[in-house]
Amino acid sequence: MESIDTSILEIGSLATSFAGDAWLFGGNFLILIVLTIILLFFAMRGGRSALISLILSLYAGYAVYLVFPYTQSIVNIADARIVQAFLSIVLYSIATIPFYIFIKRITGGGFGSLSVIQNFILAFLTAGFVMALAYHVFEVNNIYSFPDPLNQLFAPSGYFFYWFLAPLIGLYFLAH
Repeated sequence: MESIDTSILEIGSLATSFAGDAWLFGGNFLILIVLTIILLFFAMRGGRSALISLILSLYAGYAVYLVFPYTQSIVNIADARIVQAFLSIVLYSIATIPFYIFIKRITGGGFGSLSVIQNFILAFLTAGFVMALAYHVFEVNNIYSFPDPLNQLFAPSGYFFYWFLAPLIGLYFLAH
């Protein structure tokens, strides 16, 4: 009887340890998980080419955001970092939305349907790209302290290149 009690205590301890580790992992990567779920929902709800059009429009919006001659003037209107981050996100959104509408009209029926797994992979890679933009372009990490595991994934400037290419590589292999 004593061995059964010991084994139940060990199982309880193991379950508690596993739950604590899962909670810590989920807490550290919560923003990335939530963003991936939102993008996955968008992909599943938006039709066959919604996520693909969004990915392509994110790149086009980034190009316009970079070459727009008044970006820095508009962003630097305010001295507060939170307002600067907000203004840069708004400018990027303004540059991205027309491209999304245009690309969605062009690619409306041009892609076959993607499975849930393919949509999840593309949603995760796109969420990583958006997080890399938040770190390096919008400088959101100056106003919000992200957890260390996220900082290790997105803060190094050399990683921006890989997160920048990740959705394009995913599109190449997953969208036929």
